[in-house]
Amino acid sequence: MEQITLTIPALWADHHVTSVKRLLSPISGVENVFASSAFKQVMVEFDASKTSQAALVKALSDAGYAPGTEAVVAESPFATPDPAWEKLGQRVTTTNPIDLQLSGEFRKY
Repeated sequence: MEQITLTIPALWADHHVTSVKRLLSPISGVENVFASSAFKQVMVEFDASKTSQAALVKALSDAGYAPGTEAVVAESPFATPDPAWEKLGQRVTTTNPIDLQLSGEFRKY
């Protein structure tokens, strides 16, 4: 059993995760597919005698999920902090007591 982990820049939402799992799972030799839109990675466990890494990469690329590197956006040199944040000070939030009362047992059903 082999394992491959690929970075997929186009994997940025849950429906992409579902598409990648549906794409790779039926391929002969693929045992498990783990995908994460948060990390933009796909980990595939497969039997090397039935399929190859190249076949998995080709299937992903053909479907629009080509492996690559995640682009990092550099901070703009023209960005300046908003001075209003300094004036506002610390923010404190409180929970409305009615919300606490409404979160009882009956909300489970």
